Amino acid sequence: MVLSTARSVTFVVCLVLIATAVNSAPQKKFPFTKPRLAIPEPEGKSNAKDAATSEEGASSKETLEKMQAKAAQYAYDTSVNDTINDHTIMRQEERNGLSLKGMYSYSDGFFKRTVHYEADDKGYRVVKEINIPIGNGPQVDPKGKADVSSSLTGSYSITADDIAKPKRKGVPASEEVAASSEEEKPEEDPIESDEDEDEK
Repeated sequence: MVLSTARSVTFVVCLVLIATAVNSAPQKKFPFTKPRLAIPEPEGKSNAKDAATSEEGASSKETLEKMQAKAAQYAYDTSVNDTINDHTIMRQEERNGLSLKGMYSYSDGFFKRTVHYEADDKGYRVVKEINIPIGNGPQVDPKGKADVSSSLTGSYSITADDIAKPKRKGVPASEEVAASSEEEKPEEDPIESDEDEDEK
């Protein structure tokens, strides 16, 4: 029993010595870590500093966004008049600072819908909406065309043939016709051609 008590005391003394040695050893300092403070800073002070810094950042960001929004100005319009599929689409929009006004309209062969809208510091709202019945559905015309125009990109037209047979850039029309006629020829079956040669 005396031996077990002596061993226990020796073990405890060894633990105390090891702990003392570890605590008194010089600590390696890492260049990118925050140094530990002997006395922790009160939470109220650090939170107040962080809150003030975040408020300053948020207010400067809001100021920049508000300045950009107040200076924003643009106007554009775009339209598609598709007589092939009997669809029309139109949109116009104009922005002057924080005030925006616009309209969009489309028809699908059943109705022509037009919506006028505004957006400003009060939010987005529909000012006027018109729905006019125009028929019993789209009237498809394979010989029609689609006219596309935009204040940003200009205008162009396409036909149903342009969609069915797109033109390749840089290839003369004569070569394109020859290539399309070659594509239409049926390919010979290699098995049948071998049998024909055997019969000869």
